[in-house]
Amino acid sequence: MGRGLRIATIRGIEIKLHPSFLLALLWVTYYWGIAPENGLLGVLFGVFILTAIFVCVVGHELAHSFVALRYGLTVHDITLLPIGGVARIEQVPMTPRREATVALAGPILNLIVAAVLLPVVLAVALASGVRDAYGFLLMIQGIDGASFVIHLWIANLMLAAFNLLPAFPMDGGRIFRALLTGVSNRVLATRVAVFLGQFLALALIAAGFYTRDVALPLVSIFIMLAAFVESRMIYVEAALRSLPVGQFAVWDSGGVSPDSPLSHAVLGGPRDLAVTEGGVVVGMLWRDEVLARLHQGNSLRVADVMDRDVTAMDVDSSVYDVHRRMLATGRTAIPIVEGGLYRGIFTSDRLVHVHRYLQERFGTRDRYRGLIEALGLMGR
Repeated sequence: MGRGLRIATIRGIEIKLHPSFLLALLWVTYYWGIAPENGLLGVLFGVFILTAIFVCVVGHELAHSFVALRYGLTVHDITLLPIGGVARIEQVPMTPRREATVALAGPILNLIVAAVLLPVVLAVALASGVRDAYGFLLMIQGIDGASFVIHLWIANLMLAAFNLLPAFPMDGGRIFRALLTGVSNRVLATRVAVFLGQFLALALIAAGFYTRDVALPLVSIFIMLAAFVESRMIYVEAALRSLPVGQFAVWDSGGVSPDSPLSHAVLGGPRDLAVTEGGVVVGMLWRDEVLARLHQGNSLRVADVMDRDVTAMDVDSSVYDVHRRMLATGRTAIPIVEGGLYRGIFTSDRLVHVHRYLQERFGTRDRYRGLIEALGLMGR
Protein backbone atom coordinates (compact mmCIF):
# COMPACT_ATOMS: atom_id res chain seq x y z
CA MET A 1 0.00 0.00 0.00
CA GLY A 2 2.34 2.73 1.27
CA ARG A 3 1.40 5.51 -1.09
CA GLY A 4 -0.98 8.28 -0.17
CA LEU A 5 -1.14 11.65 1.55
CA ARG A 6 -1.19 11.37 5.33
CA ILE A 7 -4.06 13.47 6.68
CA ALA A 8 -4.18 12.28 10.30
CA THR A 9 -2.78 9.84 12.84
CA ILE A 10 -5.06 8.20 15.42
CA ARG A 11 -3.56 5.97 18.12
CA GLY A 12 -0.51 5.49 15.96
CA ILE A 13 -2.55 4.54 12.87
CA GLU A 14 -1.88 6.76 9.87
CA ILE A 15 -4.91 7.84 7.84
CA LYS A 16 -3.94 8.34 4.20
CA LEU A 17 -5.67 9.74 1.16
CA HIS A 18 -4.93 7.74 -1.99
CA PRO A 19 -4.21 9.77 -5.18
CA SER A 20 -7.17 8.07 -6.89
CA PHE A 21 -9.46 9.83 -4.38
CA LEU A 22 -9.44 12.70 -6.87
CA LEU A 23 -11.94 10.64 -8.91
CA ALA A 24 -14.47 10.99 -6.08
CA LEU A 25 -14.07 14.77 -6.14
CA LEU A 26 -14.60 14.83 -9.90
CA TRP A 27 -17.74 12.73 -9.51
CA VAL A 28 -19.06 15.06 -6.78
CA THR A 29 -18.43 18.06 -9.03
CA TYR A 30 -20.45 16.50 -11.82
CA TYR A 31 -23.23 14.94 -9.71
CA TRP A 32 -23.93 17.90 -7.42
CA GLY A 33 -22.76 20.85 -9.46
CA ILE A 34 -22.83 20.29 -13.24
CA ALA A 35 -25.66 17.78 -13.80
CA PRO A 36 -28.34 19.55 -11.68
CA GLU A 37 -26.92 22.98 -12.63
CA ASN A 38 -26.43 23.93 -8.98
CA GLY A 39 -23.11 25.60 -9.71
CA LEU A 40 -20.48 26.21 -7.04
CA LEU A 41 -23.01 25.91 -4.21
CA GLY A 42 -23.87 22.38 -5.35
CA VAL A 43 -20.20 21.42 -5.60
CA LEU A 44 -19.49 22.70 -2.08
CA PHE A 45 -22.52 20.85 -0.73
CA GLY A 46 -21.38 17.66 -2.45
CA VAL A 47 -17.86 18.00 -1.04
CA PHE A 48 -19.36 18.53 2.42
CA ILE A 49 -21.43 15.34 2.12
CA LEU A 50 -18.47 13.41 0.70
CA THR A 51 -16.30 14.52 3.62
CA ALA A 52 -18.93 13.49 6.18
CA ILE A 53 -19.41 10.09 4.55
CA PHE A 54 -15.69 9.42 4.50
CA VAL A 55 -15.45 10.36 8.15
CA CYS A 56 -17.89 7.49 8.67
CA VAL A 57 -15.71 5.29 6.44
CA VAL A 58 -12.69 6.14 8.60
CA GLY A 59 -14.77 5.29 11.67
CA HIS A 60 -15.66 1.95 10.06
CA GLU A 61 -11.99 1.09 9.44
CA LEU A 62 -10.92 2.34 12.87
CA ALA A 63 -13.50 0.05 14.46
CA HIS A 64 -11.83 -2.90 12.70
CA SER A 65 -8.42 -1.58 13.69
CA PHE A 66 -9.15 -1.02 17.39
CA VAL A 67 -10.53 -4.54 17.80
CA ALA A 68 -7.50 -5.91 15.94
CA LEU A 69 -5.19 -3.95 18.26
CA ARG A 70 -7.00 -5.43 21.23
CA TYR A 71 -6.14 -8.89 19.90
CA GLY A 72 -2.48 -7.92 19.61
CA LEU A 73 -2.39 -7.43 15.84
CA THR A 74 -0.42 -4.67 14.14
CA VAL A 75 -2.37 -2.04 12.20
CA HIS A 76 -0.14 -0.34 9.65
CA ASP A 77 -2.42 2.35 8.22
CA ILE A 78 -5.81 3.18 6.71
CA THR A 79 -6.02 4.39 3.12
CA LEU A 80 -9.08 6.13 1.69
CA LEU A 81 -9.98 5.18 -1.88
CA PRO A 82 -12.79 6.57 -4.07
CA ILE A 83 -14.93 3.53 -3.24
CA GLY A 84 -14.16 3.24 0.46
CA GLY A 85 -11.34 2.56 2.87
CA VAL A 86 -8.75 -0.16 3.34
CA ALA A 87 -7.15 -0.91 6.71
CA ARG A 88 -3.80 -2.70 6.49
CA ILE A 89 -4.02 -5.11 9.40
CA GLU A 90 -1.41 -7.75 10.12
CA GLN A 91 -2.50 -10.96 8.44
CA VAL A 92 -2.21 -13.82 10.89
CA PRO A 93 -4.52 -16.80 11.39
CA MET A 94 -7.10 -16.11 14.09
CA THR A 95 -9.74 -18.22 15.69
CA PRO A 96 -13.03 -18.03 13.74
CA ARG A 97 -14.59 -16.12 16.62
CA ARG A 98 -11.88 -13.44 16.64
CA GLU A 99 -11.91 -13.07 12.86
CA ALA A 100 -15.68 -12.60 12.91
CA THR A 101 -15.43 -10.07 15.76
CA VAL A 102 -12.86 -7.95 13.90
CA ALA A 103 -14.98 -8.10 10.73
CA LEU A 104 -18.23 -7.21 12.53
CA ALA A 105 -16.80 -4.14 14.26
CA GLY A 106 -17.00 -1.90 11.17
CA PRO A 107 -20.63 -2.58 10.15
CA ILE A 108 -21.76 -2.37 13.77
CA LEU A 109 -20.29 1.12 14.07
CA ASN A 110 -22.17 2.23 10.91
CA LEU A 111 -25.42 0.77 12.26
CA ILE A 112 -24.90 2.66 15.53
CA VAL A 113 -24.40 5.93 13.61
CA ALA A 114 -27.52 5.19 11.53
CA ALA A 115 -29.52 4.48 14.71
CA VAL A 116 -28.37 7.78 16.25
CA LEU A 117 -29.36 9.68 13.10
CA LEU A 118 -32.76 7.98 12.73
CA PRO A 119 -34.64 10.23 15.21
CA VAL A 120 -33.19 13.30 13.48
CA VAL A 121 -34.26 11.96 10.07
CA LEU A 122 -37.79 11.27 11.33
CA ALA A 123 -38.02 14.70 12.95
CA VAL A 124 -36.88 16.42 9.75
CA ALA A 125 -39.37 14.41 7.69
CA LEU A 126 -42.27 15.25 10.01
CA ALA A 127 -41.29 18.92 10.13
CA SER A 128 -41.28 19.00 6.32
CA GLY A 129 -44.68 17.33 6.08
CA VAL A 130 -43.31 14.26 4.32
CA ARG A 131 -45.77 11.37 4.41
CA ASP A 132 -44.58 9.03 1.63
CA ALA A 133 -41.46 7.76 -0.17
CA TYR A 134 -41.84 10.27 -3.01
CA GLY A 135 -41.67 13.20 -0.63
CA PHE A 136 -38.65 11.62 1.02
CA LEU A 137 -36.85 11.41 -2.36
CA LEU A 138 -37.63 15.06 -3.05
CA MET A 139 -35.96 16.02 0.23
CA ILE A 140 -32.81 14.13 -0.77
CA GLN A 141 -32.47 16.17 -3.97
CA GLY A 142 -32.12 19.42 -2.08
CA ILE A 143 -28.91 21.10 -0.99
CA ASP A 144 -29.82 21.87 2.59
CA GLY A 145 -29.48 20.47 6.09
CA ALA A 146 -32.34 18.01 5.70
CA SER A 147 -30.78 16.49 2.58
CA PHE A 148 -27.40 16.26 4.32
CA VAL A 149 -28.78 14.35 7.33
CA ILE A 150 -30.75 11.94 5.14
CA HIS A 151 -27.75 11.28 2.88
CA LEU A 152 -25.54 10.56 5.87
CA TRP A 153 -28.16 8.22 7.35
CA ILE A 154 -28.58 6.31 4.07
CA ALA A 155 -24.80 6.16 3.55
CA ASN A 156 -24.27 4.46 6.92
CA LEU A 157 -27.04 1.97 6.24
CA MET A 158 -25.52 1.17 2.84
CA LEU A 159 -22.01 0.86 4.29
CA ALA A 160 -23.29 -1.67 6.82
CA ALA A 161 -25.47 -3.60 4.36
CA PHE A 162 -22.89 -3.75 1.56
CA ASN A 163 -20.08 -4.78 3.87
CA LEU A 164 -22.19 -7.55 5.39
CA LEU A 165 -22.61 -9.31 2.04
CA PRO A 166 -21.13 -12.83 2.47
CA ALA A 167 -18.43 -12.40 -0.15
CA PHE A 168 -14.81 -11.27 -0.25
CA PRO A 169 -13.46 -8.67 0.23
CA MET A 170 -16.43 -7.43 2.25
CA ASP A 171 -16.59 -7.93 6.00
CA GLY A 172 -19.44 -10.35 5.50
CA GLY A 173 -17.08 -12.53 3.46
CA ARG A 174 -14.70 -12.74 6.40
CA ILE A 175 -17.57 -13.53 8.77
CA PHE A 176 -18.81 -16.17 6.32
CA ARG A 177 -15.29 -17.66 6.10
CA ALA A 178 -15.04 -17.72 9.89
CA LEU A 179 -18.30 -19.68 10.08
CA LEU A 180 -17.18 -22.10 7.35
CA THR A 181 -13.79 -22.56 8.98
CA GLY A 182 -15.57 -23.97 12.02
CA VAL A 183 -16.85 -26.91 9.94
CA SER A 184 -14.22 -27.03 7.18
CA ASN A 185 -10.67 -25.75 6.59
CA ARG A 186 -9.49 -22.20 6.02
CA VAL A 187 -8.42 -22.73 2.40
CA LEU A 188 -11.75 -24.23 1.31
CA ALA A 189 -13.68 -21.58 3.25
CA THR A 190 -11.66 -18.86 1.52
CA ARG A 191 -12.31 -20.38 -1.91
CA VAL A 192 -16.07 -20.32 -1.31
CA ALA A 193 -16.03 -16.71 -0.05
CA VAL A 194 -13.81 -15.62 -2.97
CA PHE A 195 -16.13 -17.34 -5.45
CA LEU A 196 -19.08 -15.44 -3.98
CA GLY A 197 -17.09 -12.22 -4.26
CA GLN A 198 -16.36 -12.85 -7.93
CA PHE A 199 -20.03 -13.68 -8.53
CA LEU A 200 -21.03 -10.43 -6.85
CA ALA A 201 -18.53 -8.51 -8.97
CA LEU A 202 -20.02 -9.96 -12.17
CA ALA A 203 -23.51 -9.07 -10.94
CA LEU A 204 -22.40 -5.47 -10.34
CA ILE A 205 -20.92 -5.27 -13.83
CA ALA A 206 -24.22 -6.45 -15.30
CA ALA A 207 -26.16 -4.01 -13.12
CA GLY A 208 -23.83 -1.20 -14.17
CA PHE A 209 -24.43 -1.82 -17.86
CA TYR A 210 -28.17 -2.14 -17.30
CA THR A 211 -28.45 1.09 -15.31
CA ARG A 212 -25.64 2.84 -17.24
CA ASP A 213 -23.89 3.53 -13.95
CA VAL A 214 -20.13 3.74 -14.44
CA ALA A 215 -19.43 3.44 -10.70
CA LEU A 216 -20.70 -0.15 -10.40
CA PRO A 217 -18.16 -1.68 -12.84
CA LEU A 218 -15.39 0.24 -11.04
CA VAL A 219 -16.51 -1.20 -7.70
CA SER A 220 -16.63 -4.67 -9.27
CA ILE A 221 -12.99 -4.34 -10.41
CA PHE A 222 -11.99 -3.51 -6.85
CA ILE A 223 -13.91 -6.53 -5.51
CA MET A 224 -12.41 -8.95 -8.04
CA LEU A 225 -8.85 -7.76 -7.44
CA ALA A 226 -9.23 -7.78 -3.66
CA ALA A 227 -10.69 -11.29 -3.80
CA PHE A 228 -7.76 -12.34 -6.00
CA VAL A 229 -5.24 -10.93 -3.52
CA GLU A 230 -6.96 -12.62 -0.59
CA SER A 231 -7.04 -16.01 -2.30
CA ARG A 232 -3.36 -15.76 -3.25
CA MET A 233 -2.44 -14.85 0.33
CA ILE A 234 -4.30 -17.86 1.71
CA TYR A 235 -2.72 -20.24 -0.82
CA VAL A 236 0.74 -18.89 -0.03
CA GLU A 237 0.06 -19.18 3.70
CA ALA A 238 -1.04 -22.80 3.31
CA ALA A 239 2.03 -23.56 1.21
CA LEU A 240 4.40 -21.91 3.70
CA ARG A 241 2.85 -24.01 6.47
CA SER A 242 3.61 -27.18 4.51
CA LEU A 243 7.29 -26.39 3.80
CA PRO A 244 9.93 -27.37 6.40
CA VAL A 245 12.42 -24.56 6.93
CA GLY A 246 15.30 -27.02 6.75
CA GLN A 247 14.62 -27.33 3.03
CA PHE A 248 15.46 -23.66 2.50
CA ALA A 249 17.94 -22.80 5.26
CA VAL A 250 21.54 -21.95 4.41
CA TRP A 251 23.54 -24.83 5.89
CA ASP A 252 26.54 -23.75 7.87
CA SER A 253 29.68 -25.48 9.19
CA GLY A 254 29.12 -24.56 12.81
CA GLY A 255 28.77 -20.81 13.27
CA VAL A 256 31.32 -18.68 15.10
CA SER A 257 32.72 -19.19 18.60
CA PRO A 258 31.97 -16.55 21.28
CA ASP A 259 35.72 -16.49 22.10
CA SER A 260 36.75 -15.61 18.54
CA PRO A 261 38.02 -12.08 17.78
CA LEU A 262 35.26 -9.94 16.31
CA SER A 263 37.35 -9.39 13.18
CA HIS A 264 37.02 -13.11 12.36
CA ALA A 265 33.28 -12.62 11.93
CA VAL A 266 33.80 -10.70 8.70
CA LEU A 267 36.35 -12.98 7.05
CA GLY A 268 33.71 -14.44 4.73
CA GLY A 269 32.07 -11.06 4.24
CA PRO A 270 29.84 -9.16 6.68
CA ARG A 271 26.63 -11.08 7.36
CA ASP A 272 24.39 -12.26 10.18
CA LEU A 273 26.07 -15.19 11.98
CA ALA A 274 25.01 -17.70 14.60
CA VAL A 275 27.23 -17.91 17.68
CA THR A 276 27.65 -21.48 18.91
CA GLU A 277 29.35 -23.25 21.79
CA GLY A 278 29.66 -27.02 21.59
CA GLY A 279 27.22 -26.99 18.66
CA VAL A 280 24.54 -25.21 20.69
CA VAL A 281 23.31 -21.76 19.64
CA VAL A 282 24.16 -19.23 22.35
CA GLY A 283 23.55 -16.01 20.43
CA MET A 284 23.53 -14.15 17.13
CA LEU A 285 26.01 -11.74 15.66
CA TRP A 286 24.17 -9.15 13.60
CA ARG A 287 25.88 -7.70 10.56
CA ASP A 288 25.07 -4.05 11.32
CA GLU A 289 26.32 -4.35 14.90
CA VAL A 290 29.60 -5.92 13.74
CA LEU A 291 30.25 -3.18 11.18
CA ALA A 292 29.51 -0.52 13.79
CA ARG A 293 32.02 -1.98 16.28
CA LEU A 294 34.92 -3.05 14.06
CA HIS A 295 36.60 0.35 14.36
CA GLN A 296 37.25 -0.37 18.05
CA GLY A 297 40.12 -2.68 17.06
CA ASN A 298 41.00 -6.32 17.68
CA SER A 299 40.38 -6.21 21.41
CA LEU A 300 36.69 -7.04 21.02
CA ARG A 301 35.56 -10.63 20.91
CA VAL A 302 32.34 -12.07 19.52
CA ALA A 303 30.96 -12.53 23.07
CA ASP A 304 31.25 -8.76 23.64
CA VAL A 305 28.94 -7.92 20.77
CA MET A 306 26.65 -10.91 20.25
CA ASP A 307 22.92 -10.82 20.94
CA ARG A 308 22.17 -13.43 23.62
CA ASP A 309 18.38 -13.09 23.39
CA VAL A 310 17.93 -15.45 20.45
CA THR A 311 15.51 -18.33 19.90
CA ALA A 312 16.52 -21.04 17.46
CA MET A 313 13.95 -23.09 15.55
CA ASP A 314 13.96 -26.73 14.51
CA VAL A 315 14.59 -27.89 10.93
CA ASP A 316 11.08 -29.37 10.85
CA SER A 317 9.43 -26.04 11.72
CA SER A 318 7.40 -24.61 8.88
CA VAL A 319 8.66 -21.66 6.88
CA TYR A 320 5.47 -19.89 7.97
CA ASP A 321 6.25 -20.27 11.68
CA VAL A 322 9.85 -19.16 11.20
CA HIS A 323 8.69 -16.12 9.25
CA ARG A 324 6.27 -15.27 12.07
CA ARG A 325 9.18 -15.46 14.51
CA MET A 326 11.23 -13.11 12.32
CA LEU A 327 8.37 -10.61 12.27
CA ALA A 328 7.85 -10.86 16.02
CA THR A 329 11.52 -10.26 16.80
CA GLY A 330 12.13 -7.73 14.04
CA ARG A 331 15.20 -9.70 12.96
CA THR A 332 16.21 -10.73 9.45
CA ALA A 333 17.62 -14.16 10.36
CA ILE A 334 16.80 -17.15 12.56
CA PRO A 335 19.26 -19.94 13.51
CA ILE A 336 18.04 -23.45 12.60
CA VAL A 337 18.84 -26.47 14.75
CA GLU A 338 18.42 -30.23 14.50
CA GLY A 339 18.33 -32.27 17.67
CA GLY A 340 19.32 -29.14 19.56
CA LEU A 341 22.49 -28.65 17.52
CA TYR A 342 23.09 -25.79 15.10
CA ARG A 343 22.74 -26.69 11.43
CA GLY A 344 22.19 -23.45 9.51
CA ILE A 345 20.41 -20.12 9.23
CA PHE A 346 17.22 -18.89 7.57
CA THR A 347 17.32 -15.28 6.35
CA SER A 348 14.97 -12.81 4.75
CA ASP A 349 16.80 -13.42 1.46
CA ARG A 350 15.88 -17.10 1.73
CA LEU A 351 12.27 -16.10 2.32
CA VAL A 352 12.32 -14.25 -1.01
CA HIS A 353 13.68 -17.43 -2.55
CA VAL A 354 10.79 -19.41 -1.05
CA HIS A 355 8.24 -17.06 -2.59
CA ARG A 356 9.92 -17.43 -5.97
CA TYR A 357 9.81 -21.18 -5.52
CA LEU A 358 6.08 -21.01 -4.81
CA GLN A 359 5.47 -18.91 -7.92
CA GLU A 360 7.13 -21.59 -10.02
CA ARG A 361 5.30 -24.31 -8.13
CA PHE A 362 1.90 -22.71 -8.72
CA GLY A 363 2.82 -21.91 -12.30
CA THR A 364 1.62 -18.34 -11.93
CA ARG A 365 3.03 -14.86 -12.06
CA ASP A 366 1.59 -11.78 -10.37
CA ARG A 367 0.34 -10.22 -13.60
CA TYR A 368 -1.95 -7.86 -11.77
CA ARG A 369 0.66 -6.43 -9.39
CA GLY A 370 0.76 -2.95 -10.95
CA LEU A 371 -2.99 -2.53 -10.97
CA ILE A 372 -3.33 -3.91 -7.46
CA GLU A 373 -0.70 -1.46 -6.18
CA ALA A 374 -2.45 1.41 -7.97
CA LEU A 375 -5.69 0.56 -6.16
CA GLY A 376 -3.87 0.36 -2.83
CA LEU A 377 -4.50 -3.34 -2.21
CA MET A 378 -0.93 -4.56 -1.71
CA GLY A 379 0.23 -5.50 1.74
CA ARG A 380 -3.13 -6.41 3.29
